[in-house]
This record gives sequence, structure tokens and C-alpha cells, in this order.
Amino acid sequence: MNNIPFITIILAMIGAVVSLLIGKRSKNAYLLSQIITLVIAILSLGLVGFFVQNGGVITYMLGHYPAPWGNELRFGLLESTLALIFSLVMFLAILGGRKGISEDVKEEKQKYYFSFMFLLLLSMLALIYTNDLFTAYVFIEINTLASCAIVMAKESGDTLKATIKYLVMSLLGSGLFLIAISLLYSVTGHLLIPSLQTAVSELTATNSYSWPLAAAAILMTVALGVKSAMFPFHTWLPDAHGTATTASSSILSGLVVKGYIILMIKIFYSIFGIETIRDMGILTIVFVLGIAGMLGGSVLAIRERNLKRMVAYSSVAQIGYIYMAIGMGTWATLAAGLFHMVVHAFTKPLLFTSAGGLIEVSGHSKQICDLSGAGYRNKWAGIGFLVGACSMVGIPLFGGFTSKVYLATSSLSISYIPIVALAISSCLNAMYYLPVLVRIFSKSSESSRKDGEMEATGVGYGLSITCFIAINLALGMVGFALMYLLAHGVQLL
Repeated sequence: MNNIPFITIILAMIGAVVSLLIGKRSKNAYLLSQIITLVIAILSLGLVGFFVQNGGVITYMLGHYPAPWGNELRFGLLESTLALIFSLVMFLAILGGRKGISEDVKEEKQKYYFSFMFLLLLSMLALIYTNDLFTAYVFIEINTLASCAIVMAKESGDTLKATIKYLVMSLLGSGLFLIAISLLYSVTGHLLIPSLQTAVSELTATNSYSWPLAAAAILMTVALGVKSAMFPFHTWLPDAHGTATTASSSILSGLVVKGYIILMIKIFYSIFGIETIRDMGILTIVFVLGIAGMLGGSVLAIRERNLKRMVAYSSVAQIGYIYMAIGMGTWATLAAGLFHMVVHAFTKPLLFTSAGGLIEVSGHSKQICDLSGAGYRNKWAGIGFLVGACSMVGIPLFGGFTSKVYLATSSLSISYIPIVALAISSCLNAMYYLPVLVRIFSKSSESSRKDGEMEATGVGYGLSITCFIAINLALGMVGFALMYLLAHGVQLL
């Protein structure tokens, strides 16, 4: 069990290399990606079972140099649960987006596409498991470059423009994060998270280097906020997620931005300590920006007429929910925020995968006005989009409802503001999802010429949609099981 996190990272690394050597047939690289991703999910599930039974955390030394000079992985119930979720979402997103990949990415370049998918997975696993701040920076850079690659894989003018915008913003965030690491290292002499925690606690107790510590914390928050599309640093997200091929959009929105949020949580709780972050005023800023994202992202989504960009703006709002929970700064709100993050990780790929199917049977038009009757022409996509929209709005029995209940109840003892914001945001969510649902399930004269263009969806597409729907319903009806894991996991940060 000690070796499983390292094995999963190495498996993804091997997959990235073998994808390039496996031959010209794209099917081989696709099958390899699915097999290795599923194996990683199974191994992670075994690790979850181990920690449910035994509890505690494990620190795994890499190489032959112990702390504080060597490198380490640290993992427990929280980390293994997140690794399971990330690998499972990636498996289902690629399964549902396979047709889009074959149409949008040239045959000879698909092996590179799957190689970058492996790099994304290994970088996210490393961000979950690493116990070293500089190692986190290295994998942030790998994550950034791989994300840019899967956006521009479609090779259109829009994706190239979106990639450049994404790259500029991401490199800005990376630069700020590296400056923050340099500041911390200069005053503590450490890069391992436990050693940093001890050194920062001592400096805080003696009120030494208070300005450099505050500057490092602020720079890291801004850097990861830029990379995770925290409002108002979200401007790159609609272009990148809205123009990429369906599988890329699903993984970018469902997973990639979450990796940076997990790292921010580690920095807040495991390096500086949440009370120190609160005293610096950072939690208040994160809380305010979270609520601003909840409302601002929803307003921007209401104004959008492009389906994929609307779903992308919806991600800005949902990320705001997570930051609002982090900003309240309690164990209960953190667990609720992580639960909402998991719900979003499964729901957003469902929405993007469904949107791709709806667009395909509507003359490849992304404009909402052209989607009349698309839910009948591609029934899997119509049902999937209906379930995803109900979840994001917060309809009972779906995952989004349960996560909003947890967010509301965990904030009751703190303030009424989150509850009001949740209510307003849910109404705004309905204002942009309901018109789309009406449109895709209506049959107008404009769409009658397309009524015969029924989409014969593949087994993989239907299976992906079915699994996403089943998981969403499970999170809505028996989500307390996951909440139990997350609530116990965060206590060990």
C-alpha cells in the first residue's frame, strides 16, 4: 500500500512515453490510455479501502535521502479518495469524448494527444500526493504545458488564440508561485511541507519575517487563483474550455482547475496554518472573491449564446462555490467545499460530453438558437444535459443539491451571507440552464429539416453518459458516504 501512489504516477509516466511508441494507429493509444487510467483508479480504490480500515497517513520517502533534504509523498484518506475520483473522471471523459477526438485531432497526431493526457494525469496525481513545495511547482508547469497542448490539438484559429491566452495567464501564475517559493525558502531554508510548517510556525510565534511570509502567502494565493480561474482571474477559461474538443473541455473544467485548488488547501492548512492565513486577511479575500465568482460567473453565463462557452462560464460560478467554502475557514466548510468540488468534477464533464453530442446533431453549430430538438436527435446527450443542468441548479436527488445543502448547513454558525448567495446563485443557474433545456427539447419549424439527422451514438458514449448520471444520482442520494471520507480526510491535513 505504501507504494501505490508512486506506482500510479509512474504508470501514467510510462503511458505518456509508450503512447508515442505504440504505432500509427490512434486506437492503440486510446486503448492504452483507458487501460492504464482504469488500473490507476482500481489501485486508488484499494488505497481508499486500506485507509477506511486502518486510518492514519503514510509518508513515503523518494530515493535515499531523508527529510529535510529528500523528497516525499504524503497520503491518507483524503488524497487517495481524490486520486480515485480524478482517474475515474478522466477515464469516463475520454470514453465519452472518443468520437470528438477522432474528428477534431488529426490521425497522426492523436498519439501525442493521449501522451499529453497521461502527462496531465500524472501531474494532477503528483499535486495530490507531493509533500514538497518545489516538486509541486515542477508539476504545475507540466500541467500547464499539457493543458495548452490538449486545447490547441483541435488546430483551429479559435483554439490557437485561446491557447496563447491560456499560456500567458498560466505563466503569469507560475512566475508568481516561483517568486513565493523563493521568498519562503530564503526565510526558512526548507522546501518539504512538514519542515516548512515547523519553520513558519516558529517565525509566526516570534513575529519574525512577517512581511515576507505574508507576501509569499498572498503571491501563492493569487498564482493558484489565476490558474484555477478564481474570479476575476477567470478570463482565459471560457475561450480555452469553450473551443477545445469535448474530452479536453471535460478534463480541463472537471479536473485540471481542481488540482490547483487542492494545492492551495495544502498551503493554507499544512504550511501556514489556517489561523495564520485568517490573520493575514487572505481568507476574507478568498471568501469575497468566491461569492463574486458565484454571482458574476452566472451573470456572464446568462448573457452567453454559445453553448460550450455558457457551460464554461458556469464553471466560473461553481469554482466560486468552492472558494467561498475555503474562505469560511472551518473544517466543516472545507469538507463541504471539497464535496462540491467532487460533484462538479463529475457533473461538468457530463455537461460538456452532452453538449458535444447536441452540437454534433445540430450542424456542428454551438449557438443555442440552433439546437432546437437536439435532445431528440441525440437522446443520450439530451438526457445527460438534463441531469447535469438539474444538478448544477440544485434540484433534489442530484449531486448539486446535496453539495449546496452541505455548504448551507456548514455555514449556518458563521454567517447568513453564504446562504443568501447560494439562493441567488441557484436562481441565476436556473436562468441560463432552463432556456437551453427548453430549446433542446422543443421541435420548431426551424429544426424540422434536421429531424432525420439522428445520431447513432457509440457504446462508449452511452456508457460514459450513463456512468456520469449514475454517479451524480449516487452523490445526490447517498452522498453522506463520500462526505464521511472527506470530513475525516481533511482532519489529517
